[in-house]
Amino acid sequence: MSKSFSGDKIAILVANGFTEQDLTHTQRALQAKGANTRIIGMDQGVVNSWTGEAWGHHFAADCALNTALAADFDMLIIPGGRRSVEKLKLTAHTRRFLGGFIDAGKPVALFNDALELLIFSERAEGRVVAGPQDYSKAVKEAGATYCEDSCVVDGNLITGYDADVNQYIDAVIKHLADKPDMKEAA
Repeated sequence: MSKSFSGDKIAILVANGFTEQDLTHTQRALQAKGANTRIIGMDQGVVNSWTGEAWGHHFAADCALNTALAADFDMLIIPGGRRSVEKLKLTAHTRRFLGGFIDAGKPVALFNDALELLIFSERAEGRVVAGPQDYSKAVKEAGATYCEDSCVVDGNLITGYDADVNQYIDAVIKHLADKPDMKEAA
């Protein structure tokens, strides 16, 4: 797991209400490996996280979703957070952006509630996914197989849910470290 992600551009898609811990721990772990992470927000400006039972910190968005292209990045990560997911579902740009990664075979990691965006993007069919139990019925109706494991890797799609975000991040980094070069998918 000593692979460096130096030069790899990783998009982190969020809207107001994303789970702060999902973003900060993931960003820190990937940057420690040399990755270039970029926060994609609904608009250029700041996005507000959610932590526990209250609003958290503000984070600067590096790019607005309506101008972001999957072709400009090597991987997509979408943190959980019910409020964030609901806002991201308000625009077709979410479907376009997420679909661009999946269609190109680039790695995509969806934390917790972000699993719902796979269904929203109409890319769930034939996939094996993990996520909160609340989504099992919707996942099956979308043609995917729901798995009760805390983390599932299906090709380049990584889905999961767990109270320990570090376990999920470790799975993401291990999966990426096992790939010879993320850029080959592009």
